Amino acid sequence: MKQPTREKINEWINTTERLRSRKQKLFNDGYMQLNNLSIEGVFYSFSLYDKHDAICFALLEDKAQALESLNRSVTNGMIPYQMAFDDNCEFHEIARSPEDNGFIHLPIAHQQALTMAALNNDVLNQSLLPFLLLLEKDLNDGDSMEMVQTVEALRNILAHGDDAKSEALLKVALDHSKTHPIQGGWRRRTYTINLSLWAILRRDQHTFDEALALNLKDYEQAAKGEVRGTPEAYVSLAAVGLVKLARRYGLKYDGDNPLIPAALL
Repeated sequence: MKQPTREKINEWINTTERLRSRKQKLFNDGYMQLNNLSIEGVFYSFSLYDKHDAICFALLEDKAQALESLNRSVTNGMIPYQMAFDDNCEFHEIARSPEDNGFIHLPIAHQQALTMAALNNDVLNQSLLPFLLLLEKDLNDGDSMEMVQTVEALRNILAHGDDAKSEALLKVALDHSKTHPIQGGWRRRTYTINLSLWAILRRDQHTFDEALALNLKDYEQAAKGEVRGTPEAYVSLAAVGLVKLARRYGLKYDGDNPLIPAALL
């Protein structure tokens, strides 16, 4: 895929800054409270804006700003979870019910965990991971079980927990994938992530290389469709996170896929 021009990247950054400034002003003016709108949604939006910036700065090869933006994305992305589950959060008293606020659910937790892996900040992870919790309805949703296992395994891996526990969680997911044919979509992406994590834990370089290649191939297809024309089409934070975890476990990544920019490694 042809890479975006510097002009296009700077246009994305400027657009995001305008959106962020407008959202911040509405928040500061009390617009959300006056109109009974979710405060959680404000911080979720900030997290997305910061993630866009992280990708854009990585494409501009500005490592410092890319990582700073990614740090903000993780921090803002966790605020809805802290509002729900952290009694010490400054917004805890005005939080909506986790079941009703719309920002505490499995796909968001999945993306949050992968973004935390991409940032690879142990200090931040240790302080925030206790609040990255799944609702009972998600934990009991058999149709989403493979993604549930991803989140639970990633939480344990990022917290430097027992690898045997993470392996067991991933084995359940991978066994389920084998017995329930995958047609594509989110299940295929989840499978390649779970296989990558499994290989990392077992320090299996060959399987990791194959799984990462499958993940990147699937992402490239998505880049031509659902995220086409956006910063996300050019960088896979999930793949960045997998590479960083692989290196932590002694595996190598010597590739030069543009979806995994050096500025984020």
